[in-house]
Amino acid sequence: MRAGAERGAAVHILAPAKINLGLEILGRRPDGYHELRTLLQSIALCDRVRIVGIPRGIRVRCEALPGLGKRNLAYRAAEQFFEGTGLPGGVEIVIEKRIPVGGGLGGGSSDAAAVLLGCCRLHGLRPERRLLASTAAALGSDVPFFLDGGSGIGSGRGESVESLAPWPGRAAALLYLPTTGLATADVYRRVVPPPLTARPRALTILLARWREGNLARLGKALFNDLEEPAFSLRPELATVKEALLGEGAAGALLSGSGSSVFGLYDGDVAADRAGRRLRERFPGRFVKTRLLSARRRWGVVKR
Repeated sequence: MRAGAERGAAVHILAPAKINLGLEILGRRPDGYHELRTLLQSIALCDRVRIVGIPRGIRVRCEALPGLGKRNLAYRAAEQFFEGTGLPGGVEIVIEKRIPVGGGLGGGSSDAAAVLLGCCRLHGLRPERRLLASTAAALGSDVPFFLDGGSGIGSGRGESVESLAPWPGRAAALLYLPTTGLATADVYRRVVPPPLTARPRALTILLARWREGNLARLGKALFNDLEEPAFSLRPELATVKEALLGEGAAGALLSGSGSSVFGLYDGDVAADRAGRRLRERFPGRFVKTRLLSARRRWGVVKR
């Protein structure tokens, strides 16, 4: 173990977004969070995070989000790293945002996971995965998933993650990124407690379709219990979903609590064609992206 990173040493790491292919709300927990189960998938829309060793302190800079304070997840991730390891020194964190804020794509959580991984790399550490996951879970619901990314099942409030084998089929995702986001708290406030008979096998069916590798069958099994409350706040997002389906998507869905909506297409050509047509109809951006395998299969960290 090193005593600390060399002054000026730097690590660059990608922080990928995620989409939720299935999300079921199981009820309210005693701690105020909602119990859920979700199928998470990393995508190739990424923030870029640069971590530089400095003599002391923690600084976070992001042109897209000026004035980031100590409550920022990236700051808290660095703080947890130094408190947990007892190492001297500090870091400057520079975030180049490409994942929209309030889009339901997990950008803040992914940035936090990138900071944890980058700080470990900067200091030459390889902590036990269990300890790293515990630190990540204390930061936020989706942070543990982003340590590895790829495909996984999140449960609890999202902090418990079971990795899955990559999608065996072919697919491209077309993302709709509105000009404004949705506040997660506003969406969850509109969640109606599920009845005891509500879709008990929805995620089981979705996972079966996932393992089959048949995109048409997977598309029909997509679901998100947060869609109805999100669409009640932003009805135009339901229109975008229908438009994606109308342009040949095998399935379309709100990601997380929104405001991003995605469609799954059978390859780049189909996604590109749909994107060209839909850009003429809606404000905001349509971005084609691909599904990513686990982080260990695509090198993202460099000194």
